[in-house]
Amino acid sequence: MKSFLLKRKFLIVLLAVLILAGFLRFYNLSEKSFSADEFLGVNTAYGYMKLGEWRRWDFNLEKPFQDNEYFKTFFDFDIWKDGADTYTRAWIYNWQVAQSLKFLPDSQEWSYRATSVIWGVLSVLIIYWIAFKFTKNKIIGIIAALLMALSIDGIEFSRKVRMYAMFMPVFLIFSYTAFLFFESKIKSKWEKLNKLNDKMGINFVFFLPVIFLGLLSMHLHLLAANFVFIGLIYFLVMGLIVYRKNKNLKNHYLIYSLIAILAGIIINLKGNVLLSSLSWENHFSYFGKSFADYSNVIVAIILLSVGAYYLIKNKTQEGVYLLVNYSVIFLGAIFLWNRNTGEQYIFFAKPFQIILIAAGIWAIAEFLKNNLKNYNQKAYIGAIIFLIVASVNWGYFWASENTYVQTSDSPNPNYRNVFSYIVNKREKNDVLITRNFRNFYWQGAKMKVVSLGGERADESEKKIELENLRQIINSNNSGWIVYSDNDESFFSKEAQTYIVENLEKINNLKVRGPINVYYWSNTKK
Repeated sequence: MKSFLLKRKFLIVLLAVLILAGFLRFYNLSEKSFSADEFLGVNTAYGYMKLGEWRRWDFNLEKPFQDNEYFKTFFDFDIWKDGADTYTRAWIYNWQVAQSLKFLPDSQEWSYRATSVIWGVLSVLIIYWIAFKFTKNKIIGIIAALLMALSIDGIEFSRKVRMYAMFMPVFLIFSYTAFLFFESKIKSKWEKLNKLNDKMGINFVFFLPVIFLGLLSMHLHLLAANFVFIGLIYFLVMGLIVYRKNKNLKNHYLIYSLIAILAGIIINLKGNVLLSSLSWENHFSYFGKSFADYSNVIVAIILLSVGAYYLIKNKTQEGVYLLVNYSVIFLGAIFLWNRNTGEQYIFFAKPFQIILIAAGIWAIAEFLKNNLKNYNQKAYIGAIIFLIVASVNWGYFWASENTYVQTSDSPNPNYRNVFSYIVNKREKNDVLITRNFRNFYWQGAKMKVVSLGGERADESEKKIELENLRQIINSNNSGWIVYSDNDESFFSKEAQTYIVENLEKINNLKVRGPINVYYWSNTKK
């Protein structure tokens, strides 16, 4: 009876955490306009919903984009073969968005974001389950779930139309399954397979799930390739730990590590795409990005360190594995990733960080419980509550600018307001110079658009020079130029100067934030 009541309490607490996670992710979901690469997901999902092909939709002209060829990889899994101009990146995620649009209003931002929200809530449940599986401690699982529910990154990426909301939990499940492949002692009903497992030191019961989840992770984002280094370093560390115990170099960890290193050298000699994407970098901004969830970075680092120490001491393999997962991604992002920085790229390391911090909170509470005999239960519960409250960045939720509020101080412009202003003020033959993939906000306007920037843009569109700009202005009686602060690189300095000095800058309540809107009229006196 006592066990039943305890299980019921855990379920009630977990359900409460899931409800909290759902509220924080669903609340005011359409407040902020789409931004950045969300438009790619919107155009792609709607295009597939309309056509049954992975062609991005042009809401302005109400037909598919005329796209250039797109560089595809094996992991795009383009089973349709509809052409090189189809956008098949992370189609498994975009397919879910497309299905949701069949019964949700396709004119509302929240409809497109709902898929990410669902994955965000599932992530909370998944991190509970995996934290429990790694630590065999339900309290650590609950703490990890609560930290994920309150995670700023977890909330924000669950409110965007991007595959990162799915990639993070899928990679976590993949990594856990890989750990079972490396370490599980589960027996198969086939004796030959059990003998093979004993001989090889790994468990082939999990071979197919690892392959499937690994391919799914790579499909969602190629950053999953970091697991190659995670696996290698884990085997090296465990090999050294085993060597320290028995002074024998002939352990399967070191043998597999040596084989992997030799294979890597041979592959690299022939030209390895994985290694060629790495170089010595100094992306120290990832430090702040990784710990943005916490009110005090030092406290978070201490809790993470305590959690890692506790787990490595008491559950060596699990502790080392969790720490290696987080450290390889975190340090790789800072020192090795040859790409632009962004919170989204390191998001898939978040659950490993959270599990270690949750373990640290529990370990400190357990220490106080065991050493304050007169107040053991009060000290235990009080320490857990205090450390959670002290860790979470509560200020974010009360800030004047966050994911629930769009203001002029928001890091991304309110494209919905900006383009609604232009649509209402435009003349019939006005031309629009902007990034065309944002055309969700001028649906059916049939405006002539000169696009700029973009992964598959023509060379002439990647940067507008002064001569090209003047030609556009002279050949069109009137028009608009809209570019955010992030779009400035798509104009030459001379073109920007010309715009500022010769065009009318729009000053209106609907045009606020990090965005510039200019208008010209050749017939205007």
